[in-house]
Amino acid sequence: MGVGAISATLTHPDYNLLILMYDNESYANTDIQLSGSTPWGAHTTFSPPGKVKRIMHHRWKKNMAGMMAAGHPTCRYVATMCMSYALQGMNAIRKALSIGGPTFIHSLDPCPKGWDYDPYQSHEMGELAVNTGVWPLYEVEDGVLKLTGRTQQIAAGKIRRLPVRDYLLRQGRFAHFTNDDIDYFQSKVDEMWNKWLVPGVIPFRKEVEADNPPA
Repeated sequence: MGVGAISATLTHPDYNLLILMYDNESYANTDIQLSGSTPWGAHTTFSPPGKVKRIMHHRWKKNMAGMMAAGHPTCRYVATMCMSYALQGMNAIRKALSIGGPTFIHSLDPCPKGWDYDPYQSHEMGELAVNTGVWPLYEVEDGVLKLTGRTQQIAAGKIRRLPVRDYLLRQGRFAHFTNDDIDYFQSKVDEMWNKWLVPGVIPFRKEVEADNPPA
């Protein structure tokens, strides 16, 4: 919802503004309904697991920040953030507000009700999203892309990316997952990190690699 208006705004270089998108991965204001930002397989009021069909939601999460960065060359600054890493988040907001022109930030915001966990765990839930690689942190400033914070450290091999199991099983919305479901989710995150041109940002591969997959 609202993608058309956001896109139109980001095409106007004379606008001096920041669009900050808070993402709790559902339409939470109307009782946790499925949205384009809902992760694969998550339990929402529109995708309840059942005995006949356990996985009701088969789409992968929409890559909003990547879409905005790739499709709007006049947008001076695009970033992702999670306030579990408050310094990185504040720096992104400061840069977006000071650089001038249209800017866009996509913020992941854990939701105790929608994700079904104890509110005291919200800070840790955001950390797990980043450290499992599910939510990469990056910025695109005047067309130059840079991984930031923990994501940069993971990509550089300085810290180990955690298994997604550590993140998924802490949330009731994934309580219906089997080991096969968790393995599939892990494979999609691994693919993003190992095969995408830039993990979490650009889902393309070089032509040679795409046409000649390893045996």
